[in-house]
Amino acid sequence: MARTTSAPSSGRSLPVALLQTVYLLLGMLAVSALAGVLLAAFFLPVVSAGSAVAEDGVELFDSYPSELEVEPLNEASRIEAADGSLLATFYTENRIMVPLEEISPHMQNAVIAVEDRRFYEHGGVDPKGMLRAFASNAAGGATQGGSTLTQQYVKNALLMDAVQRGDQEAQAEATEQTYGRKLREAKLALSLEKRWSKDEILNAYLNVAQFGPSQYGVETGARHYFSKSAVDLNPGEAALLAGITNGPNQYDPVAHPEAGQKRRNEVLADMRGQGFISDEEYQEYTEQPVEDMLTIQNVRAGCADAGASGFFCDYVTRTLLNDPAFAPTYEERRKLLYGGGLTIRTTLDPETQAAAVDILQRKVPGDSQSGFGHSIVTVEPGTGKIVTMAENRSFNPHAEVSPGETAINYNVSQALGGSSGFPVGSTFKVFVLQEWLESGKSIYDRVSTERTPISQAPASCLSRGSWRSAEAWNPDNAVSVRIAPMETVLNSTKFSINTSYTDMARQLDLCDIASTARNIGVVPATYNPYDSSTWDMPIEDMYGTELAPAVLVLGELRISALDMAAAYATYAAGGTYCSPQAITEVVDRNGDPMEISGADCHQAVEKEVADDIAWTLQQDLEDPRATGKGRIIEGHPAGGKTGTSGSQFHTWYVGFTRQMSTAVWFGHPQANVRPGGFSVDGQMLRRGSVWGNTVSLPTWQEYMNRVHQGLPSEAFPAAPEVPASVSSEVVQPGVVPDVSGMVLSQAQDAVSSAGYQVEVRRETSTDVGQWYVIGTDPAPGTRLPEGETVVIRQSTGGS
Repeated sequence: MARTTSAPSSGRSLPVALLQTVYLLLGMLAVSALAGVLLAAFFLPVVSAGSAVAEDGVELFDSYPSELEVEPLNEASRIEAADGSLLATFYTENRIMVPLEEISPHMQNAVIAVEDRRFYEHGGVDPKGMLRAFASNAAGGATQGGSTLTQQYVKNALLMDAVQRGDQEAQAEATEQTYGRKLREAKLALSLEKRWSKDEILNAYLNVAQFGPSQYGVETGARHYFSKSAVDLNPGEAALLAGITNGPNQYDPVAHPEAGQKRRNEVLADMRGQGFISDEEYQEYTEQPVEDMLTIQNVRAGCADAGASGFFCDYVTRTLLNDPAFAPTYEERRKLLYGGGLTIRTTLDPETQAAAVDILQRKVPGDSQSGFGHSIVTVEPGTGKIVTMAENRSFNPHAEVSPGETAINYNVSQALGGSSGFPVGSTFKVFVLQEWLESGKSIYDRVSTERTPISQAPASCLSRGSWRSAEAWNPDNAVSVRIAPMETVLNSTKFSINTSYTDMARQLDLCDIASTARNIGVVPATYNPYDSSTWDMPIEDMYGTELAPAVLVLGELRISALDMAAAYATYAAGGTYCSPQAITEVVDRNGDPMEISGADCHQAVEKEVADDIAWTLQQDLEDPRATGKGRIIEGHPAGGKTGTSGSQFHTWYVGFTRQMSTAVWFGHPQANVRPGGFSVDGQMLRRGSVWGNTVSLPTWQEYMNRVHQGLPSEAFPAAPEVPASVSSEVVQPGVVPDVSGMVLSQAQDAVSSAGYQVEVRRETSTDVGQWYVIGTDPAPGTRLPEGETVVIRQSTGGS
């Protein structure tokens, strides 16, 4: 841009000014044919009188490069939601590049009128403009550059290139107030005009120039000041922007409306004088107060402006910055993100995201005095796409935060913006169940529910092939139904029986259970999923002292909610595991796709095993006596599992339909605090009485019901076949089942499933505890036509 600065009062004398100016112009004589014969003719006497100076000028001119070689300009990158809506913008210079056909003709005319009225006539250097500058400079007046738009583009391009490269010396050279700099710019401008068309040069200038204090390029300026694209600018708006370039801070109409309006009117006068607008248009636009023109749209760089999607946005950026497929080094990846003009298309569904935020903030407001956190994350089974990532906080990455704000993403691992994770409780039992089924066992197998201390368990990866502890672990249960001494694995899952799962762990291998979980993405949240060593390290090194029955059975492992949702999605997708995926595509400034690490989808679990688990978890949700409390998703088969960590510090529900797998967490993010003494959605919480189905399950159900409205119902797998080895222990139609030792509700289910009507008769018994079933009448094994009545004999105890 042409700049005008006053000469210092004690500065150059007239002879010095003449000498400097002549020195510049003598250099220009080296290319007089390009610059115009007028320049050479005018100064020929001077050249003759100062041949030594002329030779120096020509030598200096020849020393400068003749080709403009700069890196592409920094251009803002944008992150978009799945529907194309803007989530956030990233930039070092807020610039949006647009072709000339997407810039209003009024804007093109305005910059030509005020900056370079002979733009289409000169060859890069305007001799008339230089003569005018010479006359002013020689007279000791204001220093004038006489720069054309081409020269101004060269100056800005050199400066931006130096800034982007972090080259302090080049930055100084691009801005120094010397005739040498002018000479270099002139030579490059002459060369550029031989290679580029006028329209290409004008377009480049409009994209590089500064149109506001932090707005680079005309498109960014138009969006900032008028909330419209550059193609839609009218003459008054174009004049305002064109005037700003001469002093982006001085003429900013927001900070200095009077100066901005005066400068706008000067540009409009130039446009009228050159026939770009009529007298009527000049009158119309000069009379409009500048304040009435503005519709300010402030765009800040980064995820702080992504609103309720700030945490997802932050996860996207960290994913890219950790992705070696995107670029080899962290610095290269960062440079692309902040200046590559990328379009980053993501998986986030704005509608499901809005529903999650609304539910979370209503149930547990982020700024509530309790300090408790609540989060929802959803993954699409079969693709790994993250469609929702929300928590009851506002994203604030700055040092100063207010109540209800944080930069910690409660849903993800530490390396991607999260904390060290939260203990997942009994939601981890599903991985024990998977290992149970993969070892050839069945959900119909019966396991002990007896409370028995355990000091040793198989663990092939540990020394001596087992886990050992001098202090035995004595697990307890916290179930809401009466349980028999032996229960099926199905019931043990539905009622989340710790002692049953301890018995299962004794029959398995702890190392295999941990490996099974890792194979579907479940690793402690302190590990970086983009670090290959995470997946390659020995499982005993990853788990360390946490490779123990108490940790695996009770789920005291700190896992991210995202990893839990993605793992459970495996069962909804018939055994196909997909690593979580936030980005569908990254395209560069030219619209070409770039390489990224996509979702790794593969068959990680046998389909039969995955289907058996899905059906089992469906029973957990649909049975009102089970931990899922019958909180179904209306019209959509679903399954899931509750989780409550030790001392009830953290509670979970992780569940899925065929379309969505969602993990919900509730707990205090900064300390181990038992929830209680405050209400959630109108329900007062009591310390010691908060479980996975108290807060997390109702949140999960409300959210899943809302986001499944309008989606087709997709069926779950059928019940697993009963293995021959256990067929005698389970229901067979037409045969009275053995229900002795069961609680009444279980016995009723079994008898009904065999096809019979149920009648209950209560009897005293000194052998069977109160409420448990003594037996049936007829006796177990009796073949009886379906539809007949079977009496269940329930114990009232010994008195």
